[in-house]
Amino acid sequence: MMDGIIKITSDARFRLARSLMTSGGGTTNNSNSSDSLEGAIDIFASLLEETRTTCGETSLTAALCYYEYGNALFRAVVRRKPLDGENEKREEEDRKPAAKSSASAARKRSLDDDNAKEPDPAVSNKKAKMDNNNDDDEDDNDKDDIDLALDMLSTSFSIFDWHSTDDDDNTKTEPDQEGKQYSLSQIPRVLSTIGDIHSYCGKYGDAVDAYCRALPYRENAAEERQQAKGKGESLSVDDLKGQRLLVETYALVAEALLACKEGEDVVCANDEENEEDDKKSGKNTEGKVLVAAKDRIDFAKSHYDTAREKLQDIVYQMGKMAAAKIDLGDEKKDIGYLVMMLVGIGNTLEPLKTKSS
Repeated sequence: MMDGIIKITSDARFRLARSLMTSGGGTTNNSNSSDSLEGAIDIFASLLEETRTTCGETSLTAALCYYEYGNALFRAVVRRKPLDGENEKREEEDRKPAAKSSASAARKRSLDDDNAKEPDPAVSNKKAKMDNNNDDDEDDNDKDDIDLALDMLSTSFSIFDWHSTDDDDNTKTEPDQEGKQYSLSQIPRVLSTIGDIHSYCGKYGDAVDAYCRALPYRENAAEERQQAKGKGESLSVDDLKGQRLLVETYALVAEALLACKEGEDVVCANDEENEEDDKKSGKNTEGKVLVAAKDRIDFAKSHYDTAREKLQDIVYQMGKMAAAKIDLGDEKKDIGYLVMMLVGIGNTLEPLKTKSS
């Protein structure tokens, strides 16, 4: 099964599409960056159809292409309509949220509104109808792309999840431990991107759910890497990346919790299967309560504190690696972004903790 993964990731078209994903300046809304992503979308769509035919609907190769296609669709929407205009670099293999939740984005939107000039009524009236029609069409297209992206990512998750579980009913032709490990490494990436989409759409309860589901996979991966190392042995750059992704996920949970509405329970939508069961049994189908309103800030603080504590270990390891003259590459920048993210969460939490006390 891994032969297909190696083949597809070595394919010139796949490599070109990934290159197009990272070109054009992050989330900048310009024609060059949009064209690059549209090109990536077309390539991934073509590769998806090809792999479904040649490798099978439930192959690991198809799962990867489902993910790449869905991720490209989402990034294209963000690049056309960034939430807060940020232009930070996104790491290629595990691109983190383009959407900034909680207070940081809200403050920027507020400042932008306060600084906006009063429009000329005469000019505005002439353009209003045309602009509204264009905006409506664009919004409809963006919604369709978001829905399709979620559908692709959900399919990718289902396939990876199937490959990651042990075969209890003999539906799998042969044991594939390598494929299982690969699937386990991809699941948190898929779930994190699903969380990013929900966060971008303002569905913060669903974002919390997706990020929380990714956490155990990140924790297990970091623990397995640590156990594989000898006592006192320095971490590699890949090990450092694994730890950073774990800390990021804790931070994302905290950030999404803080973005939820004050005084309301944190609720995520039921999946279709559970919703049908609830309808038949007469239960509430409006969603599943993840965190009670009174516990939201405490849960956010708990995840933030864990992230900050684990970040200290990363900084310590970075110091050791720098002393050993190990090149950290882009990982150093990614950790820098993580530090800024945690500072923002801490600043958001501080007045909330004071208020609650």
